[in-house]
Amino acid sequence: MPLLALAFLAFIGLGLPDPMPGSLWPSLRPHYEVPNAALGLVLAAVAVGYVAAGMLTARMIAAVGIGGVLVGSLAATTLAAGGQAFAPPWAGFVALAVLAGFGGGAVDSAMNLFAASRFKPGHMNWLHGFWGVGATLGPATAAALLAAGFGWQAGYAAVALALGALTLCFLATRKRWEDGTPRPPASRANPLAVLRNPVARLQVLVFFLYTGLEAGAGQWVATIMTGARGATPAEGAVAATLFFAALTGGRLALGFVVDRIGADRVLRLLTPVALLAMVAFALGVADLVALAVCALALAPIFPTVMARTPARVGPGDAAQAVGLQVAAATIGVAVIPAALGLGADLAGGPWVVPWLLVGLGVALTAMIWRLPVRR
Repeated sequence: MPLLALAFLAFIGLGLPDPMPGSLWPSLRPHYEVPNAALGLVLAAVAVGYVAAGMLTARMIAAVGIGGVLVGSLAATTLAAGGQAFAPPWAGFVALAVLAGFGGGAVDSAMNLFAASRFKPGHMNWLHGFWGVGATLGPATAAALLAAGFGWQAGYAAVALALGALTLCFLATRKRWEDGTPRPPASRANPLAVLRNPVARLQVLVFFLYTGLEAGAGQWVATIMTGARGATPAEGAVAATLFFAALTGGRLALGFVVDRIGADRVLRLLTPVALLAMVAFALGVADLVALAVCALALAPIFPTVMARTPARVGPGDAAQAVGLQVAAATIGVAVIPAALGLGADLAGGPWVVPWLLVGLGVALTAMIWRLPVRR
């Protein structure tokens, strides 16, 4: 199987388990007899594992190579999902969530490094589009199994089976992943050393802001529509679905043109478009159209900046830089949507959230324009 096709499958696999805790929570929570707030503990456990993996992936690649990291981390995610399918005690379930996050974070970092080193920015956009496919298939599979009369455990079992098959595919192709992918010397697998590079620091901030903005918009749009725009809950859910569908569709579509236009040119053209769409949404001008345009313009930022990392920071620091970017992205997803919620509470309603998103958009646009361009 071509490595690009297997990489597409890997990103689908990355997306599969991410929505499972939330999708299965209505059935999972009564089983463990825990409060709704306990979902936050599960998500925090996954985030802790993800951040740790991002910080350590460069060292693991230096020790066992990118092929070894991919096989081992996919095996870890398989073990985590399989263990959760057996409905262990609550403490064990949370511990397995940390393992799932660590395995997912290591796969994410290693695959992004491989793709940035071997593929074009257009391919990277497709890869991240396929993550959205996996994130859609996960809840759909869980819903089908629940509708068929299976318990929540079946959802995790299905994910474990899919990830187990993917692990075997990567085990069979392990050596091929090493070809042409730089293995960083152990002396360069140092986060502090990489962060002395101002471009690396700027890219880490870009990923923190971008993923926080993406997650914040996606998580809060339904509340904004219902709490500040008079929409029904169903209409709010449609707005959230539209945002994520446009984000995934944008990555798949822009993958065909980003290499022709130029990666840096695409970033500089589309970030101001996203900002203008955020302003339109904040003003209440054509809400759904503005939301869709915003998502389409944001779509290439994560994969395209990631694709340019080796060229900007150098092949020797690329593995550690990519890991730091994945860690920063995870922290952004955890921190910024919560901060937006705090802002809404202080302001007395969700009406303020779109304007906070505009502020984030201004900062993100300024940072994108400060990134060095290809000469």
